[in-house]
Amino acid sequence: MARIPMVEPAGEPAELREVFEQLRRTRGRVPGMYRTLAQQPAVLAAHRAYFHAALDTGALPRPFKEKIAFKVARLRASAYSTGSHRSYALEHGASPGELAAIDRSDYRGLEAKEAAALEFAEAMVRARGAVEDRLVDRLKAHYSAREIVEIAALVGIMELACTLAAAFGLEPD
Repeated sequence: MARIPMVEPAGEPAELREVFEQLRRTRGRVPGMYRTLAQQPAVLAAHRAYFHAALDTGALPRPFKEKIAFKVARLRASAYSTGSHRSYALEHGASPGELAAIDRSDYRGLEAKEAAALEFAEAMVRARGAVEDRLVDRLKAHYSAREIVEIAALVGIMELACTLAAAFGLEPD
């Protein structure tokens, strides 16, 4: 059960309308995380701006980034984030079988570049950012510096989202 009250649609402050409308366009809804963070509008705006830059825009395709988001959520055992990003990954073309394989860290059925990114993401979470040089070198073989920053930033914001979901007691919505 959520520990912090969420801002309900009828009570959306005018200052957050733009952020909430962007969420409705990119997510189809305003998730509970954002309704909770709306209790502190400056934090909500900053969180949403970072998440938007890391997931919704950038050089890498959204379907690929949803696979990474799903993997991080599973590694962090976040039911809230897993539920959200599993749904988004499926909406963006991932299959249930592909997500099951990603959940098991079985990347054999993926392109080498996707496998490298998922292994890097997994190592970031498990090693708390202390990723081995060999994994960074594998990424460099497939991605530009800009894309590597995008992958690492996505893992970082997903870690934060999973931590906040746990602290706020958020359930999948």
